[in-house]
Amino acid sequence: MKTCYFSVAGNPVALTELQIEKALDLAVKLSDESIGFARLVECRKEGESESVIFDLDVEVPQEPIHSIKASERISARFYKSDNTAPDVNALRKDFPKVPHLNLHLQEYPRNLCIYDDLYDNLKLRWSSQKFVQDIRSWLALTARGELHQEDQPLEPILVDYLGHIVIPSGFENGATHNQLTVRRISENQEKPFFLLQYAPPDQGNNVEILASIHRCKPRTHGVIHRMPTSLEDLNSITISDELDIIAELRENLKRWYNNRTYLDAQLLLIIEFPQKRKDESSPEVIERWAFFIFDASDTINPNGMNVRELGYNIGIWQSFGSQTALLLDTDLSMSGNNVGIAALNVIRDIDRFSATAISGANQLVTDRFVAVGVGALGSQVVMNAARTGFGTWTLIDHDYLMPHNLVRHSLNRVFVGYNKAEAVAFEANSIFGGTGISSAISADVLHLGRKAGEVSKAIEEANVILEMSTSESVARMLARDTNSNARRISLFLTPTGNDLVMLAEDENRSFMLDALEMQYYRAILSNDLLEGHLDLSDERYRYAQSCRDVTSRLPQYLVALHASIATRALRTVVRDTSANVAIWQAQEDGTVRRVDVIPAEVVCFVKDGWEIITDEALLENLYKMRNDKLPNETGGVLLGTYDMERKIIYIVDALSSPPDSEEWPTLYIRGCESLNENVTNLSKKVHGMINYIGEWHTHPDGAGTCPSNDDLKVVNWLEGIMGSAGLPAVMMIVEQPGRVSYCVAKT
Repeated sequence: MKTCYFSVAGNPVALTELQIEKALDLAVKLSDESIGFARLVECRKEGESESVIFDLDVEVPQEPIHSIKASERISARFYKSDNTAPDVNALRKDFPKVPHLNLHLQEYPRNLCIYDDLYDNLKLRWSSQKFVQDIRSWLALTARGELHQEDQPLEPILVDYLGHIVIPSGFENGATHNQLTVRRISENQEKPFFLLQYAPPDQGNNVEILASIHRCKPRTHGVIHRMPTSLEDLNSITISDELDIIAELRENLKRWYNNRTYLDAQLLLIIEFPQKRKDESSPEVIERWAFFIFDASDTINPNGMNVRELGYNIGIWQSFGSQTALLLDTDLSMSGNNVGIAALNVIRDIDRFSATAISGANQLVTDRFVAVGVGALGSQVVMNAARTGFGTWTLIDHDYLMPHNLVRHSLNRVFVGYNKAEAVAFEANSIFGGTGISSAISADVLHLGRKAGEVSKAIEEANVILEMSTSESVARMLARDTNSNARRISLFLTPTGNDLVMLAEDENRSFMLDALEMQYYRAILSNDLLEGHLDLSDERYRYAQSCRDVTSRLPQYLVALHASIATRALRTVVRDTSANVAIWQAQEDGTVRRVDVIPAEVVCFVKDGWEIITDEALLENLYKMRNDKLPNETGGVLLGTYDMERKIIYIVDALSSPPDSEEWPTLYIRGCESLNENVTNLSKKVHGMINYIGEWHTHPDGAGTCPSNDDLKVVNWLEGIMGSAGLPAVMMIVEQPGRVSYCVAKT
């Protein structure tokens, strides 16, 4: 049986008459048989394009899935501008409908979709031999039914479009044209942009664009194979999928007839195509395409056609100036052939689920966060989290956005003068079309006033309370005075902005935030990597006249860097039930070093009306220093701090015995050589957060931990020394591991 081929546009030319470099190179290599499995048939020229026609041998199985022949005639059309990939057409007239065909105005000859990469990228590795081999591979894989893999997304209905339209999330839940209107975002006629929104048309006086929604029956995926250019043409395509668009439009327009606002509105068609992978399978996805309707006679600069004009063109009424009259009988000869259509690419609006997937996360996190403080770091952490769909947020801050905040804050100038929490919540919600990922409470958590009930409810319902206020008093209040089972996590930058610190309680709150803070201070005192960690920035910047109107000199790039790290750390720590203390240090060479502090088990008890908080790491250090000096007694001083409001003494660290101390098996007299200097230097490392709070010494084995008469004299001495400043003091007596006693000198 003779094989019939489509002819190729243009005039036949000799190989030597080709002027386009890629066309000439391909023709030469085909002519001299440099490509062994392909043979030149002829060359053609038309305007600014040149075509090379050749026969191509294809490896096909004995029983192909698609009827690809062992020899196929191919046309490759090259363009002088070389801005687009060559058109590759299969010229056989009975070439089958297969996946991965390009959409053209005409269905034949079939246009093969060889590449899915940009032509600008392909040109970097272009060769005639590779080009022909790619076509040959396309044909061979198609013959075996392997070109479109099972795990590959279904092929789209259309592959070309005039512009874009964004549809709201949740659209698949059955929205109708009675619930939706369309807003034009861009007036650029070259690439118009539309936004479909939930706003019933009858709620507004002036409706610019209406949406008319239609749905086909399920169909097997694949392009339509020809670009519809008119409403009549589109209807002829969808009618095979049991969708008569014109009939449905006639019914819709008749319902809109009595509303003049509707008649003057333009119209967008939205068509849903349920897609199946195979004829016998169930639909996997619903593909949506929108079509902008215009007067087909205005081909230079098509303007949208309004409903009044459309109704006339599909035969349901007659227009007389501004008057419109329904026809008693529909004029079926008016089938929309004068109604031009332009496809719009439908883009689904972002929601939390898609944001999570796009961000590379495996699971949507819906934990409830209360974030206290949305300044420079806090605002950027919240916005980073919101963009990934992470968490549901209640933001608490009483501060207002000032002009100088714009240097480091996530908000822009539009929000100057507005409450930070409310503005950040607005911005976070706007990512997902205003849906409630975030709420705000404008309040000072230390002085709640009438906001007490609202804040208490949010805190009680939270899974995590995130402290980013840079206030020690706020952190202490959230750790100690709030009624909630939520974990507390603190995030803050050091004064220079070079370091980020995270303190995270465990799930059961055995390691409370204030106790972790003290262990963090001890790490600063002892870890050489943290030398200079809390150094102050060199200068402050005054932005107004008040004595408090100063701010740190701190670059945004450091805040942004650490906000990104903090957001990732937050995602990690909420999946981890253990306590965490971590420090990230930005280095001059652009790297970031992480320093981890392993939390030690917290030791907490009440003594003489004071709550004493220390930890096992400190006690283990005391046991070691005792063991090193046995059989003699030893001792030293205790470093820590107080919370006078809550009557808490924090024992953070212990210094070993000064070199001039007297150490005997039954006697210890602490010396003082270099002691004051050492304590002062350590206190400076943490800016006075840790100071001298008392004494410690050991007893020999079997002596017990009860204070001796000499020990009581020391307690009295401490009472006099510390009492002059209104502070308590602690004396610790250490015997064997597990045997420690405490005496608290009265204030």
